[in-house]
Parts: sequence; C-alpha cells; structure tokens
Amino acid sequence: MTTNPSTESPSYVLVADDDATFRLLYEQTLGAAGFQVVTCADGHEVLAAIDGRWPDILLLDVEMPGLDGFDVCKKIRKQYPDFPAPVVMITGNDKVEAVKRAYEVGATDFIHKPVTWAALPFKLHYLLRSYRALLDVRADERKMRALLEAIPELIFVVDQTGTILESLSGPVSGAPTPDLAGRRLEAVLPPDTANDARESLHAALASGQLQTYTYAWQDGRTFETRMVANSATTVVTLIRDISEQVASEKRIKQLAYYDQLTGLPNRQQFIRDLRRALARAARGEQKLAVLFLDLDRFKRINDTLGHTVGDALLKSVAERLGASVRLEDTVGRIRLDIPQPTELARLGGDEFVILIAGLDEVGEVEKIVTRIRAALTEPFSYEGHQFVITPSIGVAMYPDHGRSMEELLMHADMAMYQAKAAGRNGHRFFSSSKNTRSLERLDLENELRAALEEGAFSLHYQPKVDIASWQVVGCEALLRWQHPERGWISPGEFVPLAEETGLILPLGRWVVEETCRQLKAWHAAGFDDLTVAVNVSSQQFTQSDLLDSVLQIIWAAGLKAQCLEVEITESLLMQNVDETRDVLRKFREAGIKLTVDDFGTGYSSLSYLTQFPLQSLKIDRSFVRNLHVNRQDAAICSAIIAMSKELGLQVVAEGVELEEQLDYLRQHECDQIQGFLFSKPLPADEFIGLLAKDGSASSAG
Repeated sequence: MTTNPSTESPSYVLVADDDATFRLLYEQTLGAAGFQVVTCADGHEVLAAIDGRWPDILLLDVEMPGLDGFDVCKKIRKQYPDFPAPVVMITGNDKVEAVKRAYEVGATDFIHKPVTWAALPFKLHYLLRSYRALLDVRADERKMRALLEAIPELIFVVDQTGTILESLSGPVSGAPTPDLAGRRLEAVLPPDTANDARESLHAALASGQLQTYTYAWQDGRTFETRMVANSATTVVTLIRDISEQVASEKRIKQLAYYDQLTGLPNRQQFIRDLRRALARAARGEQKLAVLFLDLDRFKRINDTLGHTVGDALLKSVAERLGASVRLEDTVGRIRLDIPQPTELARLGGDEFVILIAGLDEVGEVEKIVTRIRAALTEPFSYEGHQFVITPSIGVAMYPDHGRSMEELLMHADMAMYQAKAAGRNGHRFFSSSKNTRSLERLDLENELRAALEEGAFSLHYQPKVDIASWQVVGCEALLRWQHPERGWISPGEFVPLAEETGLILPLGRWVVEETCRQLKAWHAAGFDDLTVAVNVSSQQFTQSDLLDSVLQIIWAAGLKAQCLEVEITESLLMQNVDETRDVLRKFREAGIKLTVDDFGTGYSSLSYLTQFPLQSLKIDRSFVRNLHVNRQDAAICSAIIAMSKELGLQVVAEGVELEEQLDYLRQHECDQIQGFLFSKPLPADEFIGLLAKDGSASSAG
C-alpha cells in the first residue's frame, strides 16, 4: 500500500534517467545537499518505486526507452490522483510543444539540459517549498468549502433597506437562486415572514442586540433567522434549517408528556395543565372539576384475552372519551397556547382523568358524565370478541372539594372508589362523610401486609363429597383471616386487595406450604389417601418458577405430587392459550391433578377445554343456586355434566345447599358436590373429626 511522505528532512527525491553517468551525478550532487536520492533506469522502475513509497519530488528524464517521461507522468497522475509530489520533467528539447505537453500530462515544472548541477539543489528546495505551500492553501480551501457545504445555513450581509450586499455561504434549499447579491430579503424568505424579517432588521440596527425568529418553509421545514448589526447600516443575517432539531424536541416532548398507547397527555402533562387551570380559576373566581375515571373489571378482560386486546380496548376508550368531552358550548378550555386544548389524560393502566375548567354550575359536569357513560355503553368489538365496558367516575370540584392540585386529585380518586363501592357503572362527587370507606381500604392494605408478616391467616377445609357413596373424597383449602378488631374478614374483600398489591404471591405460597404441612399430619394420622385442592391466582400462574416452587414444597413435606390438586379459573385458561397449555402439561406430568374452577363464568367452551390436560371442572355456584327453580340454570348444569362425561372430565358442583339441588345433580349423574348441605368450610381439627365421624377415614379419595 502506498504511504505518504514524511514532511521532515531529508527530502526524498526519486530520479529517472537511462544514462548511468547522469544517475551518479544526481546521487552525488543531491546527496551532498542533504537529499535522500533514489535513481531508476527506466519508467517501469519508477512506477514500481512509487508503488512502494511516494517521493517528496520526482525528476523524470523525457527521453527514456520503453516508457518515456511523458508516459510515466501521465500514468502516475491517472493511477494516483492524490499524488502529492511535484513532477519535474528534464529535457533537452526547448520547443513550446514539448513544454506544453509536459504540463498537459501533469508536470509541475521542467529543467533544461544541460543541467546546472550547482544550482539544482536550490531549484529543488524552492520547488518543494512552493509546492507544499500550494498544497496547504488547497487543503485550507477544501476544508473551508467542506465546512460551508456542511453548514445547513445561509449567511449574508444585508443593508438597512433589506438589500443583500454579500453572500457568505451557499443558500439553503428553497431559495430562488444561488446568486443573492443585490436581491431583497423577500427573495430568500417566504412572503408571510418578510415583515418579521424587516422588523428584526430594524431592531438589530437600533438596539445592537441579536434578533431571532423562526418560520416555516413551503415544504414543511422549519428555519431559524438570526440578525446582528456589524455596522451602523448593515446586518449579518444567518438562516439555519432547524427542522431536525424541532422534530427531535417534539419527539422528546411526546415521549415525556404523552401516553404512547393512546396519544393522550400523561400524568406529567396533566399536572402541568391542572396547575395552569387552577391559577386561572383562582384569578377569575371560577369553578373547576377533576374527573377520575376507572374502567370496571378491565383487569379481567386484560387477563382473559391478553394485553393485545386490552391495549386495543384502551385506545378505543380514549377515542370515545375524547369525543364525549369536546363540548364547546359548556366546557372551558384549559390550554390557551395551542389550538386544540387538552382536557383528557391517561394516568396509566385503565385510569383516565378529565379536567373541566371555566364552569358556571355543577350541572355541566353531570352533562359530561352522562355523555361519557353513553359513549362507553356501545359494545366494543375486537377480533370476534364483543364486550361492554362501564366506568366508575369520581368528581372533585374546585374550590368546594379542595384548592390545591394534590387535594383535587386525591379527592377525585376517593370519589371514584366510592362509585365502585356503590356498585360500579356510576359516578360520585367527593364527600368527606363517605371518605371513611376509602381510608378503611388503605388501612386494610397496611393490616394485610402486617397479617402476612405475623402469620395471622388460617386455612379452612370444605369437603368434596362423592354423590353416589356420600363419602368425603377430598377437600378444598380456603383462606381465612380473623382480624383482632374487625373479626372475620371476607376473602371477597381482602383477596382482590392482595391481588392488586401483589401480596397474593407470598400469600399463595403460604397457602401451599400450610396445606402440605396439614396434609402430612393427616396422612400420619391414618388418612393417607386424602387429597387437598388449592386455588392458584393469575399472578401466581404467570410466575415462571411456579411448578418448581410447588414441587419443592410438596417434597419438603414428604408428600407425593398426587396428593395435591390445583384449581385454576376458567378465565385464566384464556389468558395465553399456548403458554398455559405448556404449563398445565408440566403440572400434569408431575402428577398434580388439575381442575377448572367457577366454570361457566368465562369465555371458554367445553370443547375448548379439550386442549388442556384437565381432570375435572367445577360448576360455578351461580348456576347451582337456582337450578331447582330456574329452567335455564338447570339446562346449563345438565349440559355441562353431559358434555363433561363425553370428554372424560369429572364434575363437581359448588354451592349445593338444598336437597332439591342434590336430587337434580344426582339424577343427572354429577360426580361430586361441595356446599353447606354437607358441610361448611371447617378448621383442620373439625374437618378431621368430620372424616372420622363420616367413616371415610381410611377410604377417602
């Protein structure tokens, strides 16, 4: 590979001459003057030498055999466009044609024979200095040209009349012509910005301060204009394309202040808007409302059908909410600095918040709430699924329910929970008297954490009874919590809270550990065929190490996997079919029995269940409760039993409390029942007593 020469002494001279005597003279003369000299006998040797190292100066004799000096120079200039050394032709021909040809092929200079040997070193030193100075100038020019071309700016000097006196760089794309001298500002700026330009021009001349403004070009790009006076009558003007900068800033703002799923403002943007609105409301003594909206049972849809469906639903909800709050006749605008003000934001998950400013009366809020509920009443459809979403809405008014941003948001949130507690699908205005329930819920969360740490939970066991033999064949472990002050707290109250806070994971592990401990004790007491079922929540099921964790607990207790039964809800099966099938298969291969709990309340069908390695299903108590008086419930129960038999699934009916219900289930050959007709859930000692009394102590299972 060719290398560039060193710029330090001694300078490297390459000489080509077919006369050996002349080559010797070159070596002695130039060597004595401090040059490093290499000589060649013909043109081919020159090309070979150059390919290894570039000289600082090249001397070529014109008359050489094979390739003459002209040919060698021509080849060098063609093969090495960046060849940095001056090429000097040595010739005895002083005709004009020879000189002309030398320059045409790329020679830098020429020396006539006979050579003046004493002057030759001085001649070469001069050529080197001159040529290097020329190269430096050209390099500076190239750098300057590249710099100007790289700057996406138009720089020129304009006088006080708006006439361009001198261009200092090439014009930006979109200017009418590269030659701007003598033209007016209107020639390089859009007509609608010409007045701004002249105002900035006069301001720059009058004040001596930098003047800046931006404008948009016809093609959508954004430009920034800067003007500063450089004399009493002239101004240096710089026009710069800032389109990429503007786009980047817009993207950063979008990421920082807007929800990426719905495109709505996020919490940060909403807080900024609310602060402004509160300041205006305080100055104008106006009312203001904050609406906190939560979608009822959205989590169930998200868990059942997956996040893709959940995200599509949230986007549709955002669109409907956006349309329902655009009420120019009643809703005040909270953003005065943009054409389409923001009134709706997504705080995260399924929570939305709405700001209504400039209110005259509370009735206007009622109108908007009515619109919102009507907008969400129409069913949503997605890939064959259809469902209706209802909202719970909490309302806090300024100044009635708070004067600060924190108070209004907190009280709107509390009012939303009051709406949920009242049955969902409604709205509530904040009421301090109704706030007790929200505070109790917060207290309950803290007490739930403490109860888990202190081991305050217990398990009760409800028997599973074989209809044919009327003997206990197993039981279900049910979680119980006896609060030291509140007494027994319903699982329907604390289990959803545990799921919401993530406490269901350590709580679920404790249930499995306590079940296995108790089961081991029962086996030791002689009930060695007894099995116990535990419920697994959707959060537990998504843990990648769930099976390993369960098996470790079983083995640590000295039990077999067949002793434990896992109950999962029907909706959990639908969450992610492929992954769920794989997890259940591993459970089944480990020997753990699998049961579908609360069947009939979800979206699946009996034929759909054949995809999973299940052994039994439990008919939800909502169908059993009225089967003896409601033909539809009875038909559903009989159909589930009949189809389950065809699929080889065992059927358990939950919530059996009456003989009429039992008779119907026995008539239709249901396998097992659970319910108060036989026994309520019992503490461990009472349950084992029931087994002994029942006479199924040694034959359970």
